[in-house]
Amino acid sequence: MTGRINPFSDIDDPPVFATKPKPEKSVDKESVARLAKEHNFPSREAPKSVREPKRKPRTHRTGRNQQFNAKATPETIQRFYKAADEKRVPLGELLKLGLDALEAIDPLQKVADEREISLKELVSEAVDAVEARSAAR
Repeated sequence: MTGRINPFSDIDDPPVFATKPKPEKSVDKESVARLAKEHNFPSREAPKSVREPKRKPRTHRTGRNQQFNAKATPETIQRFYKAADEKRVPLGELLKLGLDALEAIDPLQKVADEREISLKELVSEAVDAVEARSAAR
C-alpha cells in the first residue's frame, strides 16, 4: 500500500440533508396575552427601564484642570446641578462659592455657640440690628 484509502470511495452520491420545516403555531400571541392578563399571569419579559433625561454637557474654559469626585445621593446631585444652573456658574465655581460660604459662617457659629443660641437665631438678631440701625439714620 502506497497511498491512503479513501473512506468515501464506495459512496456514489453524497446524502442530501435538509432542514425540517418549523410547525406553525396553533395559537396566536394576542389570545395568549389576553389569557395571561385575565389570569394574572406575570410576564417573564424584563420591564422596560425608564431612562432619565441626560443633562446637556457643560463646557467652560476656566483653567481648572483637577478632577474631584464624591459620592452623593441623586437628590443632592440634582440640587447641586440646579444651584449651578440658577447661578449660571460652572460646577467648580459653585463648589468654591459653597466653601467660601462655609468659611464665612464659622466665626458666626463660634459666636452662636458662646451665646448658646442657634446660628439661625444669631443671624436673625444680626439682621434685626442692621435694619434697626439703618432705620435710625
